[in-house]
Amino acid sequence: MKDKLNIKSSIAHKDNVLPPGQRNLFLIVSFVEGAAVMIIELLGAKIVAPFYGTSMYVWASVLGVTLIALSSGYFIGGSVSNKYKDKSPLFVVLAVGAILTIIAPRIAPTIMMATTDFGVRIGSLISVSIYLLPPIFCMGMVSPIIIQLINQSQENAGQTAGTIYAISTVGGILATFLAGFVLIPELGIQTTATFTGLVLIIISAIGMLSRKQKTQAALTFGLFVLFVPFVYSKPTSDPAITIQYQSSGILGEWTVVDHKGFARDGRQVNTRQLLLNGVDQTFTNVGIQPFSVWRYPHKVTALAGIKPAKSKALLLGMGGGSIAYNLIKLGFELDIVELDERIPFIAEQWFGYDPTSSNLIIDDARHYIRNTAQKYDVVILDIVNGEVQPSHMFTQEGLKELKTALNDDALVIVNFQGQLDTDDPTLSRAPRSVIKTFESIGYKMFAVRNESKSISADLLIYGTPGTLNIKEALSQNLRYNELLSNDHFSAADYAPITGYELGDVDVLTDDKPNLELLNTPTVLNWRKNKIEYTVNGLIKKGVPIY
Repeated sequence: MKDKLNIKSSIAHKDNVLPPGQRNLFLIVSFVEGAAVMIIELLGAKIVAPFYGTSMYVWASVLGVTLIALSSGYFIGGSVSNKYKDKSPLFVVLAVGAILTIIAPRIAPTIMMATTDFGVRIGSLISVSIYLLPPIFCMGMVSPIIIQLINQSQENAGQTAGTIYAISTVGGILATFLAGFVLIPELGIQTTATFTGLVLIIISAIGMLSRKQKTQAALTFGLFVLFVPFVYSKPTSDPAITIQYQSSGILGEWTVVDHKGFARDGRQVNTRQLLLNGVDQTFTNVGIQPFSVWRYPHKVTALAGIKPAKSKALLLGMGGGSIAYNLIKLGFELDIVELDERIPFIAEQWFGYDPTSSNLIIDDARHYIRNTAQKYDVVILDIVNGEVQPSHMFTQEGLKELKTALNDDALVIVNFQGQLDTDDPTLSRAPRSVIKTFESIGYKMFAVRNESKSISADLLIYGTPGTLNIKEALSQNLRYNELLSNDHFSAADYAPITGYELGDVDVLTDDKPNLELLNTPTVLNWRKNKIEYTVNGLIKKGVPIY
């Protein structure tokens, strides 16, 4: 009797063993699913950036929603796998996820416009939940269903689960590098989403045909045809607005946009802006670029001009090249450090920057400073990722490294954002912490009163690590006034703010790089203003934001 039971068990086990072709197909699906999850997550962050930015709140929304979607998908996928078993909806789930992936970047602008009144934190969370959660939820369902299909018997359940999740993870690792280094930068957000969705559709079609699931195949085909218009839809653009260039880089979505309009005196003007995640980085008139129509680049370079021609200058952060252009006009020997390799092309192609006029290094600013053997007379920190200051540049350790690259009488200039002379101490914690961090290692630092009352306006901070007498140098006629005719600057333009306290703020360190947290009021105010421009100035006029 026992032998008969063993024979029956053996026969049943053989009946439940998958053909090698089916098993291999499921392993391929697992690999592709893991790759798709990471691509969709990266796309989710890139999609939201031009509208809501890349602050910690936005990243928290993207990561949190991704984890919620995966955990929900795992749970529901496990229930579905037990309920349907042989009539598995695996490939329909995969196909639905593919369609949701393709349409996500197409519907996201409308969703984000509808959530603007909720602010950056809640608005980004709601938006990401609507367009990012559904496709990742579908991908989360895939692994439990595959495990059930492969593991018809209970003998190797643990090994099967481990294999599936390992293969899925490997797919995710490879896709992260592929999407981050190649697909999104070279193809853009919408094309990458379409490519990912089509791969999933093809895999699901192969799976349905292999399992003779004609009804599911017909349903999938119908859904795909229904949503094809989203794939090929093209927004109309305002004839007064021309997008000259758009590309996703390491810092986010770069956009060069021209606006045709009229000045107050009736003259026709054509302005050109460089936007990073919807925030202005350079603003000029076509025909005089990269000469900036903003005042702050000129104010920065006029201050730098207290150092003589032929001085060695370091500019951290390039943008369209407006500050670099001014520094070269003032006769500085200029090194520029820029993180995003797209910027030199953008500056040369659209803002008239001459690449032979300076030495340009593609590197992280702090990494360059740590490793350079150069000694500089002037360093200008004009670095910002959209509206977010890179906190690692302003820690005590980072500023010590900067000090080793400076001559004793060097001039340090920081273009910061925020208010220092305010009755609300919470609005000034970030700039006060930056100043305190500089001074904790021997810098003498000063800040200039904001010309605007906005809490996110430019705030100029300057100083020296040693012997430079800045006050005496400013009392002389500035070289800028003789060489550039845009404006006239004097010592009065750099009169230091007095009366602020540093006792209630901390020194920033690598262990506690709290700059973005301290600067939250500025970050949220700046993004709020830029959302209004993105909605009214671009999206409502039919201009794509990515």
